Amino acid sequence: MKKILLMIMLVSGLFAWDTAKVKYVIDGDTLMLQKGNAKPFKVRLIAIDAFETKFNHRVFKQLETLKNIHPNNPNHKKKYTHTVKKVIALGLKASDYVENKYLNKTIKYHSYGKDKYGRELVWIQVLTFSLVRQGWAIYYPNNQIHKDRKAHLLKLSRDANINHRGIYKRF
Repeated sequence: MKKILLMIMLVSGLFAWDTAKVKYVIDGDTLMLQKGNAKPFKVRLIAIDAFETKFNHRVFKQLETLKNIHPNNPNHKKKYTHTVKKVIALGLKASDYVENKYLNKTIKYHSYGKDKYGRELVWIQVLTFSLVRQGWAIYYPNNQIHKDRKAHLLKLSRDANINHRGIYKRF
């Protein structure tokens, strides 16, 4: 009986949810959270990717993603011209979306450790699903999250694409 209770305590600890307040939005998938009066810490949402808000090396990869979503049509060349400015503008819209909905709100999250930049990798279900549903982030495959979450993210991403929301919106 003691072994069963110990096992339940260990497993529940592995999947424990923590809470913190969103203190600052860096971009659509990177935030500063704060627990109580402790020092704020930087987190990166796991399993999604939102466009950048400032120019860096990742903008070029995201530009290619945008080109695949909106291929240039010879009849509408000017309409679908893709630029770094457009990628950053979409990143700023994603950031604004997160700020308007979640800034200074307390959220539940689950931590998956740290990335190579020292950010805490977190799963914030309500925010992650919301960003993908609204088309402000794309599903980014990750083996750490449960297969049901992956399937739901893919479904939400397809729905945003079909309904032309966020980055899928026709320019």
